[in-house]
Amino acid sequence: MIHLCSRLPDTRLRPYIKMYFGAADDTPPRVQRILPNGEIGLCFYRGNAVVYDGIGSVQSCVSGQMMQYQDILSCGRIDIVGAHLTTIGAHVLLQKPMNEIGSRTVALSALNDPELLALEDTIMTADSYEECFAAMDACFLHRLRSTAVDTLNVRRILRAIAYGQRHCAEALIPDIASEACLSQRHFSRLFTSMVGISPKEYLRLQRFQSALRELKSHADGPALPASDTLTEIAWRNGYYDYAHLYSDFRKISGYSPRQLVERSENKDDAYGWRL
Repeated sequence: MIHLCSRLPDTRLRPYIKMYFGAADDTPPRVQRILPNGEIGLCFYRGNAVVYDGIGSVQSCVSGQMMQYQDILSCGRIDIVGAHLTTIGAHVLLQKPMNEIGSRTVALSALNDPELLALEDTIMTADSYEECFAAMDACFLHRLRSTAVDTLNVRRILRAIAYGQRHCAEALIPDIASEACLSQRHFSRLFTSMVGISPKEYLRLQRFQSALRELKSHADGPALPASDTLTEIAWRNGYYDYAHLYSDFRKISGYSPRQLVERSENKDDAYGWRL
């Protein structure tokens, strides 16, 4: 049986953290697939470590800006606590250029950050999820107060992200750079440093997530809509045609659109990353 809980962070942290979460499962599936959604996760596995495909055993980690799925193999009971960071939040709170992490999953110990390692120790020995959430609030509020945030450039990238989310089907990089009041070259360099992937890659993930949400909303159970509707969905989300959408779904999720809709845990999932 799965025990799941979540909580919003302190209001001062909400531009940077979407939510805290905790989950325990005595009999988890052997493999869980995580999909990229343009954001970053901070995960602490209390008790048994897990195995990230292609990486190995992981106890605590930062999952970077993946451009394709990642499979996680459980080794018995799972008890996980974590923070779902906003697109810009990881750069501000982890105090790192995110292109140093890029699309990798990085063990927390590899970041050489004593404060995050102290947070890990607290979470591993905490008696409750609420105690874990309070510890993350305290840690990240301290980091926020002690960090000289580049407010101007953060606001520029936030404007660019908002524009890209609203217009992911038709947005062009020069248009987004203009929205951020930067030259295209400067914008691309700054965006990659703060977000961890290029603007082009970020728009690709937004198109994928937008199309997936629309496919879920039109699906009749596990069945996809009629072929003419599929083509319209592809066009509305910036794909040339359904074949283009199909190819991108395969590359990003490892599944065809039909398989992905069948396997999706929750069609109303606001975070769009769980399978």
